[in-house]
Amino acid sequence: MLCNLQSLMLSDCHGITELPPEIENLIHLHHLHISVTRLEGMPTGINKLKDLRRLTAFVVGKHSGARITELQDLSHLRGALSIFNLQNVVNATDALKANLKKKEDLDDLVFAWNPCVIDSDSENQTRVLENLQPHTKVKRLNIHHYYGTKFPKWLGDPSFMNLVFLQLGDCKNCLSLPPLGQLQSLKDLQIVNMGGVQNIGADFYGNNDCDSSSMKPFGSLEILRFEMMLEWEEWVCRGVEFSCLKELYIKKCPKLKKDLPKHLPQLTKLEISECGQLVCCLPMAPSIRELKLKECDDVVVRSASSLTSLASLDIRKVCKIPPILHSLTSLKNLNIENCESLASFPEMALPPMLERLEIGDCPTLESLPEGMMQNNTTLQRLAIRFCVSLRSLPRDIDSLKTLVIGDCMKLELALQEDMTHNHYASLTNLTISDTGDSFTSFPLASFTKLEDLTITNCGNLESLYIPDGLHHVDLTSLQSLFIFGCSNLVSFPQGGLPTPNLTSLWITSCKKLKSLPQGMHSLTSLESLTIEDCPEIDSFPIGGLPTNLSDLEIRNCNKLMACRMEWRLQTLPFLSWLEIGGLEEERSKSFPEERFLPSTLTYLSIKNFPNLKSLDKKGLEHLTSLEILSINECEKLESLPKQGLPSSLSRLYIGKCPLLEKRCQRDKRKKWPNISHIPCIVITGEMDFLYKEVILS
Repeated sequence: MLCNLQSLMLSDCHGITELPPEIENLIHLHHLHISVTRLEGMPTGINKLKDLRRLTAFVVGKHSGARITELQDLSHLRGALSIFNLQNVVNATDALKANLKKKEDLDDLVFAWNPCVIDSDSENQTRVLENLQPHTKVKRLNIHHYYGTKFPKWLGDPSFMNLVFLQLGDCKNCLSLPPLGQLQSLKDLQIVNMGGVQNIGADFYGNNDCDSSSMKPFGSLEILRFEMMLEWEEWVCRGVEFSCLKELYIKKCPKLKKDLPKHLPQLTKLEISECGQLVCCLPMAPSIRELKLKECDDVVVRSASSLTSLASLDIRKVCKIPPILHSLTSLKNLNIENCESLASFPEMALPPMLERLEIGDCPTLESLPEGMMQNNTTLQRLAIRFCVSLRSLPRDIDSLKTLVIGDCMKLELALQEDMTHNHYASLTNLTISDTGDSFTSFPLASFTKLEDLTITNCGNLESLYIPDGLHHVDLTSLQSLFIFGCSNLVSFPQGGLPTPNLTSLWITSCKKLKSLPQGMHSLTSLESLTIEDCPEIDSFPIGGLPTNLSDLEIRNCNKLMACRMEWRLQTLPFLSWLEIGGLEEERSKSFPEERFLPSTLTYLSIKNFPNLKSLDKKGLEHLTSLEILSINECEKLESLPKQGLPSSLSRLYIGKCPLLEKRCQRDKRKKWPNISHIPCIVITGEMDFLYKEVILS
């Protein structure tokens, strides 16, 4: 009945499986967006929408609904159109009647068949694609899951002067590629999962003799991608220049033996991965900046002179490091991963301009050469993860700013108390996780420039300390301290943390920790504090919490929760965010207590109170600034304050509170009037198989 409607936007409505037949009455409709839905077809009469400008998708039905011929009457279509389920076009002449050839304003097309349906009539599908020939002004074209055995003649015709992007994906029955080299405006070409192609040669370029051709193939191509070509064995590219190519990707082509273009003057990025039989030299690429090699040990670098501009090198699943590594004078980023047989680095220095070195999942790597920093004064980030045999790190990396160590169980960290011998004194960011038995203490005083310190899952760490006799330790740079899963941690430095600029402190899963750092009230810059899963902490230090605290999260700390009235939250003038959870007291059937919460709160989360039965009116009524209230995992909670929640609330979230959820259903239960003034109410139940989110009001 919306006879004047011009735009109907239904994209990303994942539950829609059909459109109503009455949509044909919307004769003034200009825009119908139905991408990313579950439509099984189009309603008959869609062709009556003759003013339609934008139709994002057309789904060909199997037994009923509109046939593809109805596109014929939609002569004003422009922009992007995806046609799905083309296997349902039984008569190839229907595709011809769609008249795409005359729709010159359609510049972005997707032709897709259903990959889950096996169509034995490949000849019919070949004719269907032939008849879907678009106008020569088309700019982008995707063809997916095509069943035919060959591509139509129009694909690759030089008359398509505007075509800049082409993707051919999962066209498994095709044994060869069309003559795409004749598309002189083509900039981005992606060939993916073409399981029938074994050879790519002259036919691909559009002539039989690349050397003598008057028209250079791929004259504008900038990006070329071959991926999942499981039967591809040979790339005949001798004499083809690819003079504009900037990015080349060859991925998961396990049978490819040869070859690569010899000279790519404009190439800036090259990725070769999972091509185990490829034996060749890398092309001469003086402009290359990024190189990624994975599972291709027989791809050889001729010389460093061919990679003079290389800035980023990613090596994965190889047996050895390229010997010319130290000669890559422009290299700034080096990533080495999943090299299971790599036992050692070659005895050579790092590239002189290297800034980032990341090594991961090299289980047999035992050491890094001491002389690797000989010519390098620029390394700023070193990250080593999952190198379970690594025993030591190189020393005297004076330029290092960030050090990340994770899951290196045998690594001996040389963290010295004596500042004159500390090899990592320049660090500003340090992350240590999952260390071995030797890491039992951390000398804070040795890292005076640290800004962020993260220590996670270091089960043998017992203390963060400052050596006796150091009375004026300067840790003014430290802003963030994160300690997680250090189950044996029992102490912080005596006298507290000399970190006046600390803004964030997170302590979680430290099962034996009994007390927080002394003098926390003097941390005047602290804004965010999280304490979680620390069952032995029973109070805050003398002096209480710092007055500038704005975010506080306390979860699963039973002893600390038991004395919560001593927290004196009312004295924190800037506290706006409070998350509190894990109160298991039998007597705590009502919460929060009067005068417990400060009136400054704008966000309050109450979670995992298994014995809580009601929310206390007196504990909430003064929260005149509260905007968001979240209540989760309170299985026995059955009532809200009779007088209602604060009028300032704009959002109420209720999750996994089965008794309360039943009483708060819209218009059905007596509790609804108490919350109906809240603009947004979200109830998330655990009863449904899928996570249910119902927006009420």
